[in-house]
Amino acid sequence: MQDADRNTSSILGLVSRLWQSPALLLCLASFFWALNPIVGRAAKDLLSPVTLAFWRWVVALVFVLPFAWRHLRDDLSAIVDGWRFLGLLGALGVGLFSFLVYQSLQFTTATNNLLLQSTMPVMTLLMPVVLFRERVHPILLVCALLSITGIAWIMTKGHPDYLRWDALNRGDLLAIIAVFLYSAYATFLRRAPAMHHLSLLVVLFGVGIAALSVPYAWHLWWAGLTVASPAALASLLYVGIFPSLLSYALFNRAVALVGSGRAGVYMNLPSVFGVLMAVPLLGERFAKYHLIGSLLVVASILLSRRVKT
Repeated sequence: MQDADRNTSSILGLVSRLWQSPALLLCLASFFWALNPIVGRAAKDLLSPVTLAFWRWVVALVFVLPFAWRHLRDDLSAIVDGWRFLGLLGALGVGLFSFLVYQSLQFTTATNNLLLQSTMPVMTLLMPVVLFRERVHPILLVCALLSITGIAWIMTKGHPDYLRWDALNRGDLLAIIAVFLYSAYATFLRRAPAMHHLSLLVVLFGVGIAALSVPYAWHLWWAGLTVASPAALASLLYVGIFPSLLSYALFNRAVALVGSGRAGVYMNLPSVFGVLMAVPLLGERFAKYHLIGSLLVVASILLSRRVKT
């Protein structure tokens, strides 16, 4: 019995330390996000983009609701007072964002989708400047540029001068719009009403589901209802639990600890994790440009930690 109590205490202590460490929170969130476009790309012939986006948030809501129920009752007045803001945040940063991610994967590769997230650190740094007149620490700007350089190095296989905007296809453009929406979500998240983090997740997931319900209903009317295969169900469970419930909870907590600017510097980690995972998962060869680009991104993150919050 004492051994069991000690084990439980150790686990709770580990979780408590994780919850206070923005670096670990963002690394875990990024790892889960890295597999999201890979799974989405693999499931593109099994599930439509709107189906995957809709059921992603249904799964996430089902898993979080039992733990959030008592907090929802305490936060009901805050939710009612801030329903307009929460509705906009959930509709754009949860519903529309996820649909655009999966829609983009109909036209571009998972690797491209991940690499285009390199624009997110700059967006999350500049949006507060434009919208809230905030000042950005010069080190964070250097970190963002260093991180983008690393991703460009990987994307172009060590030849960043090959980058051309006219090479972007429809899926790439949709991915960039999705990144813009999530950057806006991260920027405005700090203005969310004060409430328990589980209550916030339930509200955002619920709004995301509501925003996707009409296009999903239209899809069902147009294409009809089909029985999901085991592979499709496994894909839904993954995107509903890991890049949705867990990543959003971890990211929201990190933003509360260090702000959207510093959190945004970490948003190139999904690109690095995704490219590196393509080596064992897709049989790609690990080249020197992978190493150089990844080291630049990691260096930008380490440098960003020198900025005091």
